[in-house]
Amino acid sequence: MEGWARDEFLRRYATSPIHVPRLERLLAVYGVEEHDDSFCLRFIAWDRACRDGEAARIVTEILSAGDRSGRIRRLSEDALRGAIRWMSESTWWSVPERARLLRDRLAPADDGAVAEFVGFLETAATAEDPQFRTAAESIARPLASEAGH
Repeated sequence: MEGWARDEFLRRYATSPIHVPRLERLLAVYGVEEHDDSFCLRFIAWDRACRDGEAARIVTEILSAGDRSGRIRRLSEDALRGAIRWMSESTWWSVPERARLLRDRLAPADDGAVAEFVGFLETAATAEDPQFRTAAESIARPLASEAGH
């Protein structure tokens, strides 16, 4: 039954038939060193452990779109779990605002800014709630103020 986890991943996270090729590109990036099923099983488990049923789907949409050049950046597994947590628990912003901040923080041409945000995501995966909230607010504040929020 090889491939069933990949099929489940595509079924869960593809918001339309047009979205399937983007997710396949994402899986090509994340399944380079292993079979897709292993990554898909871990990602689905992170989704199931999350408080928000839409957080993981939104993360796949953002990551599969790639950066400004269309390149999909490969994040560590901790950063992926942190991104799901960001979408689930940063509830002081609306869902569209959280998604915009996540997308904008992963897409700048400045690799230093991306590395700083990815570092936050990696620690966010396992941070205690108060530490997560403090770090999440401070890392996103500059972008939110630029947008007039």
